[in-house]
Amino acid sequence: MLASMRRFTIWILLLIAVGLEQTAIANPVPSPGFLVIAPDREYLGNEEIKVAWAEFRQAHLTRLVLISMVEDFQREVQAKLQSAVAEMQGEGATEIVLIPLVLSEADPHLKKARDLLASAKIRIAPVLGGDPLAGQILEDRVRALSKEASQERLVVIGFGATSQEEAEAMKRDLERLATEVRETLHLADTSIAIFYHGQTPDSVRDHGNRLAETTILTSIEKTDLRTLVVPFHLGHKHTGSMRLSRKIESLLRENSVAYDGREILPDPLVARWLRKAASPRLAIRKEELGIIVMTHGAGEYYNEPILKAVEPLRKRHNIEVAFGMADDETLQAAIDKLEARGARRIHVLRLYTISRSLKADTEFVLALANTRGAMSHSHSGKGGSSRVRSGGLLSTSGGFDDHPLIAEVLLQRVLEVSQDPDRETVILLAHGAGKDEDNRFWIEQMTQQAEFIRAKAPRKFRAIKVATVREDWPEKREHAVAEVRKMIEEARRDGGRALVISNRIVGTGPYRKLLSGLDYTLNDRGIATHPNLTRWLEEQIEQWSGSLTLQN
Repeated sequence: MLASMRRFTIWILLLIAVGLEQTAIANPVPSPGFLVIAPDREYLGNEEIKVAWAEFRQAHLTRLVLISMVEDFQREVQAKLQSAVAEMQGEGATEIVLIPLVLSEADPHLKKARDLLASAKIRIAPVLGGDPLAGQILEDRVRALSKEASQERLVVIGFGATSQEEAEAMKRDLERLATEVRETLHLADTSIAIFYHGQTPDSVRDHGNRLAETTILTSIEKTDLRTLVVPFHLGHKHTGSMRLSRKIESLLRENSVAYDGREILPDPLVARWLRKAASPRLAIRKEELGIIVMTHGAGEYYNEPILKAVEPLRKRHNIEVAFGMADDETLQAAIDKLEARGARRIHVLRLYTISRSLKADTEFVLALANTRGAMSHSHSGKGGSSRVRSGGLLSTSGGFDDHPLIAEVLLQRVLEVSQDPDRETVILLAHGAGKDEDNRFWIEQMTQQAEFIRAKAPRKFRAIKVATVREDWPEKREHAVAEVRKMIEEARRDGGRALVISNRIVGTGPYRKLLSGLDYTLNDRGIATHPNLTRWLEEQIEQWSGSLTLQN
């Protein structure tokens, strides 16, 4: 009897398992099909494209079609495109997204693919050249050649135009990338040369190529600057001797330039870009979210309470800490760790006192903005800082401002040192900003915190004041510190007592030195040691993840 019951139970469990499997098959998670198109570069060049695509293929429903501009192969190219679309639809693709591995919307390979797929319902993702990762590849090529950027001229060589209109549009796109690199590295000058595709009418091609050669040679002949030449294209590359770079090398042979022949491929950032291009079309699971807590940091004992505040969150989130102020190196290290653990959307949570701190600089380094900020601190790191390299979708937010959880911490810090509120003046003291506008914003946020303390304190204080010392800007620090010292001296009158509360993440910075010789009580504990910091971090993470549409 017992054996029969066991067999019956096993049979029921098998039926349930089969039913669940059939349900999963009948209701697969909707997924787009990604049609990656790229120029037919001939043998070696095509192998480089296939290597970049192979990694993408492991995790996505995708096909790769190489677009030949040779008229003889028009039917073959069209057949491959149509077949790729049909195959992915047959495998359950909910939509077809064309990912163009080209540098410009004006590229003739993309135009041809569009024309041949005119009857198909497809979405077209932005081109590689429109993504910050393209600029980062170019930046890497320039850094490898550069010695003293301010004394150097960059010549970027493009390829692939079949008309003057295409050449002009492709030149504008390369100029945008080159300008970003010039501003990042502080190069003296840039120029762009565009070579034409072999399938261009002879007269147009010959005229365009002569113009490109003249541009290159004219730049080289200017002896006032060292010349860096970077071939930045997906031109033909059949064998070691049959490739576009041979033509460029012969042109440069009699001239003294910095040139190593490295093109766009091979480069791992291309594979990252493919993942990034696909991500907006894919459903996101919670386990694919990543969070970076970015904060100033310092030595071991400064960083320790911050890491302790973050530690409880590691059980529920894929999270890393990046110390520094929008530092591309520490952010990159954190991004690499998160992506290695499967993150496809990454949010940088700025752990600073106000929301304006490092906002513009963080957005620039994350390639969310085209211009960098003025940096909120004088010790803001290298001026030529780069952008991060990520295949994920990045975002950022942060800064306490007048958040009630942080105001609660400041209230507790006040009560920890208070003895007789009737004769005590509370002074909330913060770092401050260099720009007057930013410093006023800081004061406004602390004024709201002071109102919170005034409303929630069990007894009324003699006064509650707020101030900043603007510590990294000597020309403004002197006046700011003088005002704080005056506040303390006034608080001491008539038997009064001054309570200085450090409104900082950790510690007090230079407050003791700046206020030396005065009689006051200092609470130096800062914010990080209070459990509300963990609560604030959790709240910010939940707000961000709650704004996304996540797959169950």
